Amino acid sequence: MKSMRKEYRDGGEISISDPQVPLDLLIQWLADAKEVGVSEVNAMSLATVDLQGKPRNRMVLLKHLEDEEIGFFTNIESDKADEISSCSSVAATIWWPKMERQVRIEGVASPMNRDMVEEYHQSRPRKSRIAARVSDQSRPLESREELMHRFEEEEARFEGEDVPLPDHWGGFLIAINRVEYWSGRPSRMHERVVLTKEGGLWSQRRLYP
Repeated sequence: MKSMRKEYRDGGEISISDPQVPLDLLIQWLADAKEVGVSEVNAMSLATVDLQGKPRNRMVLLKHLEDEEIGFFTNIESDKADEISSCSSVAATIWWPKMERQVRIEGVASPMNRDMVEEYHQSRPRKSRIAARVSDQSRPLESREELMHRFEEEEARFEGEDVPLPDHWGGFLIAINRVEYWSGRPSRMHERVVLTKEGGLWSQRRLYP
């Protein structure tokens, strides 16, 4: 492991045109990643804290980005939802190795309104909507066969009909208060620019790599 190294080429200069619009660069970087064919452009690692104060993280998909908030959808009876209920402070990291770019986000999570959840639910492929109904996310599962059996039953139940939004499916919005943009540069002289919200305004500063 000690011998494993990567010489970074150049993730590009970080330039923030207006700190009061903190997610503008994230929007641009998402577009750049999509343009060069990055897989799962909007995948992000979401970190929460459980009741014992232990950090936990997992990959989710960024599905909402507007003004100073981001959002994702999930089973609201899952572990991550329980953890957010007990501690609403969360952190997320988006990493594009191909682009040599990373974005770290911190903020406060709150439940998404049902209209937004319903709109997203209706946009999903039919089989994904069925899967959302049958998965007791984060709960013990006896076997793969049990899950597939529940899926087939639900698929037959709604054959030829719309698949309704289940009560346990929802989402969370994260009101951001800190964003860090990171760009890999040659000789490990990476760029780090942090935007922090204080008193309703955003400030900007650079950090040593």
